[in-house]
Amino acid sequence: MRRRLLLRLSVALPLLAPVTARAQLSIDLLSRAPVPDAARAGDVRLLRSLLAAGQSANAADGDRVSALTLAAQGGHAEAIEALLEHGARVDVRDREGATPLHHAAQRGHDAAVAALIAGKAMLDLEGRQGETALIMAVRRGHTAVVSRLLRAGADWRIQDRTGRTALQHAEDAGRAPIVSILRRAGATQ
Repeated sequence: MRRRLLLRLSVALPLLAPVTARAQLSIDLLSRAPVPDAARAGDVRLLRSLLAAGQSANAADGDRVSALTLAAQGGHAEAIEALLEHGARVDVRDREGATPLHHAAQRGHDAAVAALIAGKAMLDLEGRQGETALIMAVRRGHTAVVSRLLRAGADWRIQDRTGRTALQHAEDAGRAPIVSILRRAGATQ
């Protein structure tokens, strides 16, 4: 398997012109998780080469975190798009029950959230704590992500495990701009 991967990548290596891409490639091969490493780094050129060489878009790193989740955590929208184009499961969950959309939303990565929404991510899935991507974005004050999720149809009525909605979290945290956005979307107590 490793020899086959080395052979495939050596064919793709000339396509990777910059020396930094070659250095990244050697690191990826040593880690035995080249797709997740490229996704984590946001190295779209390398990622596309790996996927074109037959590597799985659903590959995970040594901690069993999917390449799509790693790209979402880093806010790498183009990497997300490449992975989704090659069949990555958009709503894959990590050990904590969070999806790539949860990770992108809680970190305020608006472009990554947009890419996941375009890839048909389910907006209202709840993590283990009952938090949706909307609640995560509200709690962390990510106004642009909150607006995007609401425009895409995220349900502001969903309560987390504490029984609180996105609006209640925004009010409790004193996030007036987000309270205003939620109220314009129809949110009430």
